[in-house]
Amino acid sequence: MQHSHDLFKNSYMLSLDYELFFGSQTGTNEKSLFEPISHLLDEVSEAGCRLVLFVDAGYLEALQREGVSYPQLLQQYDQISEHLISLSSAGHDIQLHIHPHWEDTHYNGNAWSVDVNRYRLHAFNPRQRLDIVARYKAQLQRVAKNNIFAYRAGGWCMQPFSEISDALIQNGVWLDSTVYYGGYSDDPLRWFDYRETPVNPYWSFSDDPNKIDTSGKFIELPISSQMLSPLFFWKLAFSKKFKRAENKPFGDGNVMQANSGYYLSKLFTKTYSPVSIDGLKSGQVPSAYKKHQMRRDDAVFNIMGHPKSLTPYSVRAFGNFLRSNEHLVCRVLSDFEELKPF
Repeated sequence: MQHSHDLFKNSYMLSLDYELFFGSQTGTNEKSLFEPISHLLDEVSEAGCRLVLFVDAGYLEALQREGVSYPQLLQQYDQISEHLISLSSAGHDIQLHIHPHWEDTHYNGNAWSVDVNRYRLHAFNPRQRLDIVARYKAQLQRVAKNNIFAYRAGGWCMQPFSEISDALIQNGVWLDSTVYYGGYSDDPLRWFDYRETPVNPYWSFSDDPNKIDTSGKFIELPISSQMLSPLFFWKLAFSKKFKRAENKPFGDGNVMQANSGYYLSKLFTKTYSPVSIDGLKSGQVPSAYKKHQMRRDDAVFNIMGHPKSLTPYSVRAFGNFLRSNEHLVCRVLSDFEELKPF
């Protein structure tokens, strides 16, 4: 499988998981979605940056479903739809992001009662998976000007892929951008293991994203990865305890907690992390790019983030990175439709 060299050389992609928080407070659309994206675009639009928005379509489904009893949620649904239509019309890409716990999450009149017991798509039976992917994709196709063919698993949880592959391929979803080299979580609710993935710019696969299959029906376009030392996470923990205004996230909710081992591993051993513009991680993007150039300059530099986790500092730092690297060309996933393997 050959690729157009120009699509990969000196190119980057910025993908954002467009979602609320999944802790006891989900946050609001205004603070966790609309405002951070507005601040980001104010900073980077002049550099020609277009966004790939992996939209948590289950949230849109929940707004419609619960809006039957609570009309204010239908107003929120309309506001989200208008926001996404506006972004798509401006050339930003919309693709599929699935957090299926919204199937079990309900609104109590004041807030969302979040139920994450079925956090992974794998927790549903095959018929339900097919239905979820079909409904969620249809939600997004309403607001997207581009074709929806790409997927990112909620919480990076796509394994075992063989259990969800049929639901994706039957709905025309053939490109994945979930994997990041070295990624690993032993949290039973959010388990994934990408410690043995290829280091190719992209690859085809069938049932296991860690294994190349040249006749596979799926393409993996991985998120760029970097190794972070425990010192970085100690700084991160310190900054959260003693927040400066520039490091305060725009988002107004709280995160779903992982098991203690997940946090301890980061504080005491070197770990791999996606290259990200979330919070202090944005300051690591320049060094990650230098390593990317040395290691794999024929791959797109694939950066991710979450609007809810952006901060004034992180937005400014990423803007500075783009201004320092004017040679970089921004790509969106729609630019890679030619990679379709069938």
